[in-house]
Amino acid sequence: MSHRVLRTVAPSICTLALVAAMIVSGTPSAGASGGSSSGTPTTFRGTTPALSTIGATQRAAASTSGSAATAFEAGWLRTHQIEGQELEGGEAIRMGEVAAPTSSSSASVASDAFGLVHSWQGSNHFDSRYSGGGNQFSGEPPDQGLCANNTRVFEIVNSVIQVYSTSGTPLLAGDRFFPSGPPVGITLAQFFGNPPDFQRPDGPFGPNTAFDVSCRFDSSVGRWFVSAEYLDLDRTTGDYTGNGGFYLAASTTANPLGSWNIWDTRTMNNGTEGTPNHHCSSGFCYGDYPQLGFDANGVYITTNEFDFFTGAFHGAQLYAFSKADLVAGDPTPTSATFQNVQAPVEGDVAFSMQPVISQPADFVSARGGTEYFGMSQSPYADGAATGISLWRLINTSSLNTTPRLALNETSVPTQAYTGGVHALQKPGPTPLLDCENSKPCIGVANPNQKSPLPTDGGSGKVYGAWLRGGVVYMTTATAVAGSGGAEYFSGNVKWRPIDLHDGVAWFALRPSTTTTAVQRVNQGIVDVPGQNMTYPTVAMNAAGDGVIGVTLVGPGVYPSAAYIPFTTAGATAQVEIAGAGVGPNDGFSGTADGAYRTRWGDYGAADVAPDGTVWFANEYIAQRCSDAVFNADPTCGFTRSFFANWSTRVSAYNPS
Repeated sequence: MSHRVLRTVAPSICTLALVAAMIVSGTPSAGASGGSSSGTPTTFRGTTPALSTIGATQRAAASTSGSAATAFEAGWLRTHQIEGQELEGGEAIRMGEVAAPTSSSSASVASDAFGLVHSWQGSNHFDSRYSGGGNQFSGEPPDQGLCANNTRVFEIVNSVIQVYSTSGTPLLAGDRFFPSGPPVGITLAQFFGNPPDFQRPDGPFGPNTAFDVSCRFDSSVGRWFVSAEYLDLDRTTGDYTGNGGFYLAASTTANPLGSWNIWDTRTMNNGTEGTPNHHCSSGFCYGDYPQLGFDANGVYITTNEFDFFTGAFHGAQLYAFSKADLVAGDPTPTSATFQNVQAPVEGDVAFSMQPVISQPADFVSARGGTEYFGMSQSPYADGAATGISLWRLINTSSLNTTPRLALNETSVPTQAYTGGVHALQKPGPTPLLDCENSKPCIGVANPNQKSPLPTDGGSGKVYGAWLRGGVVYMTTATAVAGSGGAEYFSGNVKWRPIDLHDGVAWFALRPSTTTTAVQRVNQGIVDVPGQNMTYPTVAMNAAGDGVIGVTLVGPGVYPSAAYIPFTTAGATAQVEIAGAGVGPNDGFSGTADGAYRTRWGDYGAADVAPDGTVWFANEYIAQRCSDAVFNADPTCGFTRSFFANWSTRVSAYNPS
């Protein structure tokens, strides 16, 4: 989930003063405070059965005319949304008080699919809603996890898991609600050994609901890793209890269709169940937006800690686990935690520390083993940020014995960049919004609502970070001068076009392995004039070929899965279409039931298989249907659910 912190943080003076330098060494910060503790409140949940044996049953019959639980679920959605407090920088940009960043490379859109070797529609909202026999919540936006080896592709999105062959054949049928429907995969509840999230039509509820997913394949040990956040539910009412945590899973073999070991780490941090007390005012903290990474020695999860019921931000948390212990299935893996990490450069707590991913050949052995984390400075800036931070976690080999880890931050001056703006969509059919805005349908009538609503363009946090050849490549969203975006007022449900749109900022940093210095070796901003690119990811193989995966959307483009070819020299001025959108986003977050806050994917995903194939996935809209069809069949032929129509696109890139 995604949240906005209700505060503004100014950039450091030293960062602003060095912005004109072309190649610079960063100024190291003092060691991060917040402290490292040896151990986390982690428990072993056990070993799953083989995923290939989970589900695969069918209900005897089902109708596509809608669910008896639709009204009940609409009410639940209205009262159980906790997103909406996203940390955003660049407000001065949007208000016109500070000049918007300009692109260094205005890109054209091509359709020749350069370097694309495979591409297919991945999981969509139909799969997410109707897996597990239909006992699922409607979730929006899709949070994307994707990882691959040479024979299998593992996709985990919101609350559904699917495994594919490398040619796109789905290998998990799952429990289908509609006997004649397509394979739907298995649910996160099934994967983690829990009852269904929501037994329709009106409960009982599961013990928790999981989301914010990630996955990685580590060829050095032949194992797959998965993480997901969860929030505990009252089994009768479905209300949040305030407790929660994250799951971490490791496959027992190199086959993702086999069994997995599962660990559970509690993150309410109120002094109960062995957690530290971070004094969240409501009595409950929660660790949002967990991101997953690894090096030769450890597996790492970072979270953003919020006060559960007030939204106050407490800082990033970093959890480190011994990879050897996870691979061995140790019930009590060696671990360490950095709590409420302080960011000396920003003079505040750290936010969204993105683990830097690499292939085993690029693991850093210096300083007893080093793992990097990227962090944007955009959320701390009133206007445009002019620096980016790289964190080092050093002595990671100590996770194999007794953890003695150290964490520090280095700031590097950069080009100006900022958070995203709302992205306009090409007009098209929005049957859910039409339905919600009419009196006979569920929801609040609002006949003056302009359709389609703009989608959110994301904050300025680092969305992708990859290490190759000693250089860290990072991507983030940025507002760019020129039309294509919108200013949106959710209070009175109005929007207007503005002279800004969303582009992609990227950075290439070379950290020293012997000192705390970091050299910026390249950077750039890519945009498509008049359109938007949102939620960028990045990955690069050993040959130096890679992609920045994005969603391309704008006044003339339906939300489409796209990519920018990317090499060690930087991004090309060409945006390729992997999957063209065929309609606008039409989900509950853009209706009265979702408070008219149209959500898009909080993040995409990218990975590199051992054979050098670059895999990536992003959100797009792969379906459209008329009001008449929707009213007769809210699934529109098994392509959507009543409450959302998002889909994902899985693609493989290898120009050689």
